[in-house]
Amino acid sequence: MAPMRTLLLVASLFLAAPAAAAEAFVVDDSTGTRFEAETTVGNTRYRCLGAGVRKVFLFKAYAVTWCLQADKVDDTLVGYLKKNHPQKTGGALADALEDDQRFFDALSSAPGDKLVVMKLVRDISKDQIAGAFRDSLGDVLPPEKVEKLIDTIPGDGKDGQKILLYSQGGTLVIDIAGTARRIEDKEIASKLWRVWLGPGSPTPSLKDSIARQVAAKAST
Repeated sequence: MAPMRTLLLVASLFLAAPAAAAEAFVVDDSTGTRFEAETTVGNTRYRCLGAGVRKVFLFKAYAVTWCLQADKVDDTLVGYLKKNHPQKTGGALADALEDDQRFFDALSSAPGDKLVVMKLVRDISKDQIAGAFRDSLGDVLPPEKVEKLIDTIPGDGKDGQKILLYSQGGTLVIDIAGTARRIEDKEIASKLWRVWLGPGSPTPSLKDSIARQVAAKAST
């Protein structure tokens, strides 16, 4: 398939609403957890690009999906693939994206609101969530801003609960099972996403899933 045709297909497939049941969800294979491929949170429509699992030692803690404002997906993906991987399709493209940290950095810093949905499969304490934020954000945010973020965590997460983290411009919302708190901080709202997509991600299966799904849609 010609590279230009591939890029046009990426544009049409990512912007179109899922037409079949198989395309209506992104699935974490490890837990079988399904997330809606498109969802609206806080008046923003999001497109979820993949799903994975967070493990602590050998235990599964939560399934997770990573989502970008739907009307920003086209420009972000098409522009990146055209510039960096114009000749690749299928498995070759998936492999290239899995190994390309610049791709995940581009998603993390893409224009538009972002959303992470976590579905807990075991109890997670506020201290455990705080530790994950400190580990992942210590090199991109000043310590006082990491602690500001941690202070906003409403409390512990329980098995079966859903946690939403989403940006609204320069505002970040953390919602644990319906209890939501807001942070008015543009830097935190723009850099939080490195927790899941950064080079030291605790959810490598999420990054692999995003790479595979982007490649699959580009090669259809």
